[in-house]
Amino acid sequence: MATSTDPKRQRGFTLVEIMVVVVIIGLLAALVGPEIWRMLGFGQTSIAETQCKTLHDKAMMWKMINRKPPDSLEEMVAPLKQGDDENFLESVPEDPWGNPYILERDGNKIRIYSWGEDGQEGTEDDLVYPKEKR
Repeated sequence: MATSTDPKRQRGFTLVEIMVVVVIIGLLAALVGPEIWRMLGFGQTSIAETQCKTLHDKAMMWKMINRKPPDSLEEMVAPLKQGDDENFLESVPEDPWGNPYILERDGNKIRIYSWGEDGQEGTEDDLVYPKEKR
């Protein structure tokens, strides 16, 4: 007759052991999950800021060549000269949230905007380059 210390009977885990492991994994997910989502949002904001700066730099180069700032990012997609294949942008890029970047021109000043995650102008998550001085 087999006893409780018989190696043949000690296979696998008990239901209690499995439940303890599941509870521990659940607690870890509850503690770490929100931090991961926060960092993901921070990463998307950093990408958008970098793309705004890059688009601003390209608009400034376009301004130096054409002696006037572009009226829109779409204007920078067109070839520089008729019959020329070279252009500053292949297409107007979208920000990490799927919204197009906006070029705003004020005289000779150029600003590039992303309306942020909500896609609405004038909210807290809006990004602009160069940053406006207050």
